[in-house]
Amino acid sequence: MTTRKGYGGVNIDFERISEADRDLFTGFLRELKNRLSQHQLALTISVPAKTSEEVPWLRGCDDGGIGAVVDYMFIMAYDWHHAGSEPGAVAPLTEVRETINFAISRLPRRKVILGVPLYGYDWLIPYKPGTIGTAISNQRAIETAMKHQSAIHYSEQDRSPYFRYTDEQGRTHKVWFEDVRSMSEKMVLVREFGLQAIGAWQLTLGFNPGPWLLRKFFTIRKI
Repeated sequence: MTTRKGYGGVNIDFERISEADRDLFTGFLRELKNRLSQHQLALTISVPAKTSEEVPWLRGCDDGGIGAVVDYMFIMAYDWHHAGSEPGAVAPLTEVRETINFAISRLPRRKVILGVPLYGYDWLIPYKPGTIGTAISNQRAIETAMKHQSAIHYSEQDRSPYFRYTDEQGRTHKVWFEDVRSMSEKMVLVREFGLQAIGAWQLTLGFNPGPWLLRKFFTIRKI
Protein backbone atom coordinates (compact mmCIF):
# COMPACT_ATOMS: atom_id res chain seq x y z
CA MET A 1 0.00 0.00 0.00
CA THR A 2 2.83 2.41 0.80
CA THR A 3 4.20 2.20 -2.72
CA ARG A 4 0.76 2.17 -4.35
CA LYS A 5 -0.29 5.33 -2.55
CA GLY A 6 2.98 7.12 -3.25
CA TYR A 7 3.91 7.59 0.41
CA GLY A 8 7.44 8.48 1.43
CA GLY A 9 7.65 5.91 4.18
CA VAL A 10 6.11 4.47 7.34
CA ASN A 11 5.79 5.89 10.84
CA ILE A 12 5.47 3.52 13.79
CA ASP A 13 3.72 4.64 16.98
CA PHE A 14 3.49 1.63 19.28
CA GLU A 15 3.24 2.73 22.91
CA ARG A 16 3.55 0.97 26.25
CA ILE A 17 5.97 -1.64 24.90
CA SER A 18 6.78 -4.01 27.75
CA GLU A 19 10.35 -4.37 28.96
CA ALA A 20 10.21 -8.07 28.06
CA ASP A 21 9.56 -7.12 24.42
CA ARG A 22 12.30 -4.48 24.23
CA ASP A 23 14.64 -6.44 21.95
CA LEU A 24 11.75 -7.96 19.97
CA PHE A 25 10.45 -4.50 19.17
CA THR A 26 13.83 -3.29 17.97
CA GLY A 27 14.14 -6.47 15.89
CA PHE A 28 10.74 -5.84 14.34
CA LEU A 29 11.83 -2.33 13.36
CA ARG A 30 15.05 -3.67 11.85
CA GLU A 31 13.15 -6.17 9.70
CA LEU A 32 10.67 -3.48 8.65
CA LYS A 33 13.50 -1.12 7.76
CA ASN A 34 15.14 -3.78 5.57
CA ARG A 35 11.92 -4.26 3.63
CA LEU A 36 11.26 -0.54 3.24
CA SER A 37 14.81 0.10 2.08
CA GLN A 38 14.21 -2.18 -0.89
CA HIS A 39 11.72 0.44 -2.10
CA GLN A 40 13.70 3.52 -0.99
CA LEU A 41 11.11 4.26 1.72
CA ALA A 42 11.87 5.90 5.05
CA LEU A 43 11.13 4.51 8.49
CA THR A 44 10.30 6.92 11.30
CA ILE A 45 9.09 6.27 14.82
CA SER A 46 7.20 8.22 17.45
CA VAL A 47 8.47 7.61 20.98
CA PRO A 48 7.49 8.95 24.42
CA ALA A 49 9.68 11.52 26.14
CA LYS A 50 12.34 9.95 28.36
CA THR A 51 14.90 11.50 30.66
CA SER A 52 16.19 8.20 32.05
CA GLU A 53 15.68 4.43 31.91
CA GLU A 54 14.11 4.38 35.37
CA VAL A 55 10.46 4.75 34.35
CA PRO A 56 9.07 1.16 34.28
CA TRP A 57 6.53 1.68 31.47
CA LEU A 58 9.17 3.21 29.17
CA ARG A 59 11.82 0.49 29.45
CA GLY A 60 10.46 -1.31 26.41
CA CYS A 61 11.75 1.52 24.23
CA ASP A 62 15.48 1.08 23.55
CA ASP A 63 16.37 4.52 22.22
CA GLY A 64 19.89 3.53 21.22
CA GLY A 65 18.87 0.35 19.42
CA ILE A 66 15.91 1.99 17.75
CA GLY A 67 17.99 5.01 16.77
CA ALA A 68 20.45 2.76 14.97
CA VAL A 69 17.63 1.41 12.80
CA VAL A 70 15.19 4.20 11.96
CA ASP A 71 15.75 7.22 9.74
CA TYR A 72 14.16 9.66 12.17
CA MET A 73 12.81 9.56 15.72
CA PHE A 74 9.88 11.84 16.60
CA ILE A 75 10.02 12.47 20.34
CA MET A 76 6.61 13.21 21.85
CA ALA A 77 7.93 15.86 24.23
CA TYR A 78 4.64 16.67 25.91
CA ASP A 79 2.03 15.47 28.43
CA TRP A 80 4.13 15.93 31.56
CA HIS A 81 0.75 17.14 32.76
CA HIS A 82 -2.28 15.59 31.08
CA ALA A 83 -6.04 15.23 31.35
CA GLY A 84 -5.77 12.81 34.28
CA SER A 85 -3.15 14.74 36.23
CA GLU A 86 -3.17 17.86 38.35
CA PRO A 87 -2.97 21.16 36.41
CA GLY A 88 0.43 22.12 35.06
CA ALA A 89 2.52 22.84 32.00
CA VAL A 90 2.05 20.30 29.20
CA ALA A 91 5.61 20.70 27.90
CA PRO A 92 7.78 22.48 30.50
CA LEU A 93 11.02 23.64 28.94
CA THR A 94 13.38 22.12 31.53
CA GLU A 95 11.92 18.65 31.00
CA VAL A 96 12.00 19.10 27.21
CA ARG A 97 15.69 20.01 27.42
CA GLU A 98 16.44 16.98 29.61
CA THR A 99 14.60 14.78 27.11
CA ILE A 100 16.75 16.06 24.26
CA ASN A 101 19.94 15.51 26.27
CA PHE A 102 18.90 11.94 27.00
CA ALA A 103 18.01 11.22 23.37
CA ILE A 104 21.22 12.59 21.83
CA SER A 105 23.28 10.55 24.26
CA ARG A 106 21.88 7.46 22.51
CA LEU A 107 21.40 8.37 18.85
CA PRO A 108 22.64 10.94 16.33
CA ARG A 109 21.04 14.33 16.94
CA ARG A 110 20.30 14.72 13.24
CA LYS A 111 17.85 11.84 13.56
CA VAL A 112 15.84 13.59 16.28
CA ILE A 113 12.60 15.44 15.52
CA LEU A 114 11.30 17.36 18.54
CA GLY A 115 7.56 16.93 18.95
CA VAL A 116 5.58 19.85 20.39
CA PRO A 117 1.88 20.03 21.37
CA LEU A 118 -0.67 22.11 19.51
CA TYR A 119 -2.97 21.67 22.49
CA GLY A 120 -3.27 22.24 26.20
CA TYR A 121 -5.67 21.22 28.96
CA ASP A 122 -8.50 22.90 30.82
CA TRP A 123 -8.88 21.73 34.45
CA LEU A 124 -11.48 22.52 37.06
CA ILE A 125 -9.90 23.89 40.26
CA PRO A 126 -9.40 23.28 43.06
CA TYR A 127 -8.13 20.01 41.59
CA LYS A 128 -9.57 16.79 42.99
CA PRO A 129 -7.80 13.47 42.28
CA GLY A 130 -9.77 11.39 39.81
CA THR A 131 -11.21 14.34 37.94
CA ILE A 132 -10.39 14.63 34.24
CA GLY A 133 -9.38 17.78 32.43
CA THR A 134 -10.45 18.66 28.91
CA ALA A 135 -8.05 18.88 25.97
CA ILE A 136 -8.12 22.25 24.25
CA SER A 137 -6.31 23.52 21.17
CA ASN A 138 -3.86 26.37 21.63
CA GLN A 139 -6.01 28.58 19.43
CA ARG A 140 -9.15 27.71 21.40
CA ALA A 141 -7.33 28.46 24.65
CA ILE A 142 -6.59 32.01 23.51
CA GLU A 143 -10.19 32.45 22.37
CA THR A 144 -11.41 31.24 25.79
CA ALA A 145 -9.17 33.71 27.60
CA MET A 146 -10.48 36.52 25.40
CA LYS A 147 -14.11 35.47 25.90
CA HIS A 148 -13.75 35.57 29.69
CA GLN A 149 -11.41 38.58 29.67
CA SER A 150 -8.80 36.56 31.54
CA ALA A 151 -5.21 37.74 31.74
CA ILE A 152 -2.74 35.22 30.26
CA HIS A 153 0.30 34.73 32.50
CA TYR A 154 3.64 33.20 31.57
CA SER A 155 5.46 30.81 33.88
CA GLU A 156 9.15 31.73 33.97
CA GLN A 157 9.92 28.33 35.48
CA ASP A 158 8.07 26.21 32.91
CA ARG A 159 8.25 28.73 30.04
CA SER A 160 4.59 28.15 29.32
CA PRO A 161 1.42 30.28 29.36
CA TYR A 162 -1.60 29.75 31.60
CA PHE A 163 -4.72 31.54 32.81
CA ARG A 164 -7.77 31.13 35.00
CA TYR A 165 -11.39 31.86 34.23
CA THR A 166 -14.85 31.38 35.75
CA ASP A 167 -17.47 29.66 33.62
CA GLU A 168 -21.21 30.31 33.40
CA GLN A 169 -21.86 27.87 36.26
CA GLY A 170 -19.49 29.78 38.53
CA ARG A 171 -16.78 27.11 38.39
CA THR A 172 -13.12 28.11 38.28
CA HIS A 173 -10.87 26.68 35.56
CA LYS A 174 -7.13 26.71 35.00
CA VAL A 175 -5.76 26.34 31.47
CA TRP A 176 -2.19 25.55 30.43
CA PHE A 177 -1.32 25.67 26.74
CA GLU A 178 1.35 26.77 24.24
CA ASP A 179 1.73 30.11 22.50
CA VAL A 180 4.23 31.92 20.29
CA ARG A 181 6.54 32.56 23.23
CA SER A 182 6.72 28.97 24.44
CA MET A 183 6.95 27.58 20.90
CA SER A 184 9.79 29.94 20.04
CA GLU A 185 11.77 28.75 23.06
CA LYS A 186 11.40 25.16 21.89
CA MET A 187 12.53 26.19 18.40
CA VAL A 188 15.63 27.65 20.01
CA LEU A 189 16.35 24.20 21.48
CA VAL A 190 16.10 22.59 18.04
CA ARG A 191 18.69 24.98 16.68
CA GLU A 192 20.85 24.89 19.82
CA PHE A 193 21.12 21.09 19.80
CA GLY A 194 21.30 20.76 16.02
CA LEU A 195 18.26 18.51 15.78
CA GLN A 196 16.73 17.44 12.47
CA ALA A 197 13.42 19.29 12.80
CA ILE A 198 10.46 20.23 14.91
CA GLY A 199 7.11 18.48 14.54
CA ALA A 200 3.69 18.83 16.13
CA TRP A 201 0.66 16.87 17.33
CA GLN A 202 -1.57 17.48 15.62
CA LEU A 203 -1.84 19.76 12.60
CA THR A 204 -5.64 19.82 12.41
CA LEU A 205 -5.82 21.54 15.81
CA GLY A 206 -4.51 24.72 14.24
CA PHE A 207 -1.86 27.15 15.36
CA ASN A 208 -1.02 30.38 13.59
CA PRO A 209 2.33 31.73 14.83
CA GLY A 210 2.89 33.68 11.63
CA PRO A 211 5.72 33.09 9.16
CA TRP A 212 7.97 35.53 11.05
CA LEU A 213 8.37 33.02 13.87
CA LEU A 214 9.64 30.30 11.53
CA ARG A 215 11.90 32.68 9.65
CA LYS A 216 13.40 33.86 12.92
CA PHE A 217 14.86 30.43 13.64
CA PHE A 218 14.91 28.45 10.39
CA THR A 219 15.43 28.80 6.69
CA ILE A 220 12.10 28.12 4.97
CA ARG A 221 12.29 26.12 1.76
CA LYS A 222 9.31 25.84 -0.54
CA ILE A 223 8.90 22.46 -2.21
